[in-house]
Amino acid sequence: MRTTFLAVITTALLSPAPVLAQAAQDTPPPTQDNTLQNILDELTQLRGRVESLEQQHEADQKRIRQLEEQQKQQSVLPIQPASPQPESSPATSVPPISPQMAGPAQPALLNFGATTLGWSNKLNPAIGVTFDMGAMLSSSGDDDRNRFNFREAELDIRAAVSPFADAVFIATFGEDIANPGTNNIDISREVDIEEGYINFHTLPFGLSLKAGKFRNAFGANNRLHTHALPQVDRPLAVQAFLGDEGLQTTGASISWLVPNPFDQYIELTAEIVNADGGQGSPILGGANASNPAVVGHLKWFTEVGETGSLQIGGSYLFSATSGMQDDNGNLFGADITYHWQNPNNPDIHSLLVQGELFYGKNDTISPLLGTLRNESLGAYIFGEYQLGKNLFAGARFDYTQFPSSEERGPDDHDLAISPYVSWYLAENVRLRIQYQERFARIYGDTTPEANLLIGLTFSIGAHAPHAFGAFR
Repeated sequence: MRTTFLAVITTALLSPAPVLAQAAQDTPPPTQDNTLQNILDELTQLRGRVESLEQQHEADQKRIRQLEEQQKQQSVLPIQPASPQPESSPATSVPPISPQMAGPAQPALLNFGATTLGWSNKLNPAIGVTFDMGAMLSSSGDDDRNRFNFREAELDIRAAVSPFADAVFIATFGEDIANPGTNNIDISREVDIEEGYINFHTLPFGLSLKAGKFRNAFGANNRLHTHALPQVDRPLAVQAFLGDEGLQTTGASISWLVPNPFDQYIELTAEIVNADGGQGSPILGGANASNPAVVGHLKWFTEVGETGSLQIGGSYLFSATSGMQDDNGNLFGADITYHWQNPNNPDIHSLLVQGELFYGKNDTISPLLGTLRNESLGAYIFGEYQLGKNLFAGARFDYTQFPSSEERGPDDHDLAISPYVSWYLAENVRLRIQYQERFARIYGDTTPEANLLIGLTFSIGAHAPHAFGAFR
């Protein structure tokens, strides 16, 4: 019985064999041509997928570069730790040159889920300190210029105070050296609140509101702090029209991302502020001037080619120049910034070109002639090329007339040529050497002057990135 069971199992297992063998004989073997054709078809499909992925990758990279360029133009920038990171643009490494978002603004309700400083930090502020020291050797021989100078230490504290608002506090501790008379050097230490404001960055209809004390939206250079300047000193025209340290006032500023059918980044800013924010500027009348002053700025940002960007702006300032409303000043400005990065080595080679033009009409009071209406022009332009990852070289040309005819003759002017080199010893340590040939015409007499300026800047803690590598 056991034998019979084994025989049945063996028969059941072996019976399909002849059928399978016959089916194998009836199926013709694949030819060599069919095999090659199948391989070619698969390779063609694979090549198509690779090309599609490459196109998508290029589009993604372009989009990333666009967002990086636009982030650098933000008036309120995210805090980043001072740790090694790829150089973006000047700072530069800025700005290029800073917009806040791509495309036109879209109407929206208050967004409680985003913040430019990172709401995940809750109320913990990012704190950083930047030190800016200098030295100068001048052919003038003045003791207030031929010396080392601790120009400024800046304490920067930023935090998200809510999901829709950020707060910024910046205090400066500086050393001011003046020469009011022969052999009479006056050295003073000053503490100042350079900026302290709250920024509501996600208002409806593409609006943002800033309230407090802040650097005003006039031109391109004025928004930069001292340690973030592309050169050791500010352009002569900025000093003459806006003050030695630029224009910084207390008030309110509202910005609008203008919707447009061209899908371009256009930002309009309007500010109502006090008229005392430009120390030494004849356009603003100081603490006794009638308030308020008005500042306006229109900015257009666009891409140029694959790795370039262009920013064009126009500015306007109106202010009383004394305690009388009839004494006033009008200042018009135009600025342009072009930034390019080598597509093969964007962190190694780049080019930055920036220029500004100033035209002012303002009342000045002369002890002998009374109130005078003064018209004046000023301008600067510089170009900077990145020679290597940590080395930049450039030159700046300055020209300015004087908005105050009380202190200068009507035909007097000041011009200078300043080549310079910037070397980043580390991510947060920069050494800069600048040579300046200056020709100042005062009351009809032109005095040539040669200056050597040295700047050493370093930071500890967190610090906000600046437009185009002015300081990383």
